Amino acid sequence: MRPGRPGPAPALPLPFALALAPLRHPALTAAARGCTPPAHGTEALAQARRALAVVRVLERHPLGVRAAQLGREAGLAGPELRPLLAMLCEEEYADALGAGAFARGPALDRLAAPGGRGLAGQLQRTLALARDSAGAAVYLSRYAEGEVLITQMADGPGTPPVREWVDFRAAAHASAVGKCLLTQLDHDGRADHVARHRPARLTPRTITDSRTLFSALDAVAPGAPVFDLREYSPGVVCSAVPLTIGNAAACLALSLPVPHAHRLRHATEALRRKAVPVLLALLLTGTIPPETGAGGPAKAPADTPVAVPAPVPRPAGVTPETLRHLRRLFRTPLTRASAAAPGGPHLVSDPATAAAYLFDAVPEAGGGQPRLALPHTFAPLRPGSLPTPDGLVVLGTT
Repeated sequence: MRPGRPGPAPALPLPFALALAPLRHPALTAAARGCTPPAHGTEALAQARRALAVVRVLERHPLGVRAAQLGREAGLAGPELRPLLAMLCEEEYADALGAGAFARGPALDRLAAPGGRGLAGQLQRTLALARDSAGAAVYLSRYAEGEVLITQMADGPGTPPVREWVDFRAAAHASAVGKCLLTQLDHDGRADHVARHRPARLTPRTITDSRTLFSALDAVAPGAPVFDLREYSPGVVCSAVPLTIGNAAACLALSLPVPHAHRLRHATEALRRKAVPVLLALLLTGTIPPETGAGGPAKAPADTPVAVPAPVPRPAGVTPETLRHLRRLFRTPLTRASAAAPGGPHLVSDPATAAAYLFDAVPEAGGGQPRLALPHTFAPLRPGSLPTPDGLVVLGTT
């Protein structure tokens, strides 16, 4: 089949033959989005904040803590705590020690990796779990600078990805990813997008009229999944669930070959459950403001977008999780003599440059004395980020 001339699309079994009749005028979307959202945002974000509370308790108990005490300190009853603990163990934020006790898991150390690599790695692991539970190729996407961007994906031999026969950036009107991101924009944002990317007919099911498209988007309930039923490609069905974070638009999506269309709704439910660990990773790395006491979560100003970062290496920054990791490892100021001949990793904190430098001792060739490798720089650091006196100080791990 030639890419530019898709053949006739076979009929889909119910309940996938969904009507797209206009339900309300697109201008209502802008008015609705002017309303103040609930304090905890979406239910997925509320669950992610509860999971964050559990993680913070685990961090306070390095030797482990029983579930009953964990629930008391996190303020969660048993029915709320049990599914969160199952998710945290699957995502490796928690380890089950047996006898009803739990400890912090290796995912927290992974997130502390510098330069954004920790977040990208943890999100990739979550996408792989989502792929396996949904039995479909899975995608993480965001809307940035007026374009649809697929930032990460997980596929496999039994879960093939969508063949991008038309650039996804030009096919937001037809793809589940694009429509899900467009539902998170106001009317002006949508109008701007379709003015730059005129809707083209990709299959007989593609919506090409902007008014009909906007009405279909308005018919999607907040937080509900969005479907592509052979609108982008005649051989594929897709779904996407929103990850609205402040003024940023992002989503999780999946794709299935048409012979597996009967699994679409079940796979979408599995996908929706993975929104919670994705949001938890963003909370732990400071991308989403954490909850701040009884006053509820800290919120960014209304005119400040909170963007989901592209999971690619960035200049090394210092996330809250990285700081906690450094504080745990490097707590002992070294004496002048021990600092002159370090026997292991050590951290040089320099308030004058608002930076810290991590040195690791590596053996000389031939088994000689250790020498210092080139340092890794953590910057910028706010004053008081590390427990150091004024001036240059060397911190060891013992």
